Amino acid sequence: MHPFHVLLVVFVILSLAAFVAMLRWERGHFLKQGKGNSWFRVRIATIPIASAAVAIVIIPARNTSGMEALALFYALLLTIVPIFWFGAHWVAGRFVRPSLRFGESALIAASPILLCIVLAMVAHGLQPLVWSMLRMMGQA
Repeated sequence: MHPFHVLLVVFVILSLAAFVAMLRWERGHFLKQGKGNSWFRVRIATIPIASAAVAIVIIPARNTSGMEALALFYALLLTIVPIFWFGAHWVAGRFVRPSLRFGESALIAASPILLCIVLAMVAHGLQPLVWSMLRMMGQA
């Protein structure tokens, strides 16, 4: 296996560990408030919400031809999907017992997005170091 692929696998494993740590923190936060079961139900609802969000973007973009498809993709991704994402988490938080406030549902909705942003920033910051390391190893 090429050293670059090993580094990618290590980053993915560390990213998954960060995701698990984020989930554990979130769970502890909601358990302290006596809303652990509500958190779990809304967190599980994230899976179909994410699938629907992907469909909201992909289906119209695939059914549009040319450069308009790209414009539609970005327009939906940056306008409709965030409204749907946070709104669907809010609705899911209202249906669980004890119900979650909007801020609590927004925390559940925002945490994976913020984690992805942080991981992208870390990857971007590590990129020059990784390429230098690979060059020193004669692999780049």
